[in-house]
Amino acid sequence: DNAVGNANSSTAFVTFKDRFTTTTAGGSPLSSDADVLDVTVAPDPRDIRWEVAHVNAIIIKGREATANILLALGLLLWSVPVAFIQAVATVESIATVPGCEWLAKFSGGQFAAFVNGYLPVVALLCLINLLPFIFELIATAYEDRKTYSEVQESINGRFFHYQLANIYITVTAASAWDSLAEILNHPSNALWILGKT
Repeated sequence: DNAVGNANSSTAFVTFKDRFTTTTAGGSPLSSDADVLDVTVAPDPRDIRWEVAHVNAIIIKGREATANILLALGLLLWSVPVAFIQAVATVESIATVPGCEWLAKFSGGQFAAFVNGYLPVVALLCLINLLPFIFELIATAYEDRKTYSEVQESINGRFFHYQLANIYITVTAASAWDSLAEILNHPSNALWILGKT
């Protein structure tokens, strides 16, 4: 009754002496309600995050859902930091800082072209390189994922989605803004403008 009712932990480990018994126990129905117990072969003991092994699975699923919703919102708003970096990481913006005016005139403007070409890319790469650390913090400190492989899987999946969003934004953002400006100037040709972009 305690396994199905009010338990302190949703995780338990049972050790068997042979593989046949392990396989049989893993595939056997252990309760009349199939959703009560989730029986799987245990991961390698080195893969288990023992400090959170006791956390209830329902709590973890709720936290995962919350984190996924917030990260999906972050994906939708990913264009904001990308556009901010593109706007701020220029010599013209840096030259407005007191003491940095020399950057605009250094080396006859060639240095400015170099900085304008590389600084936004380097700044965006720095932001992108921070994402795995943020995702790891979410998976370990907030979601309390129970194995290191689950943590890595969540990091990889989320990082992949943010990279796709980054590619989509950097490739389409410039053409979308150009098209929008052209549509505002010539609203009667909106469909033709959208068709050629």
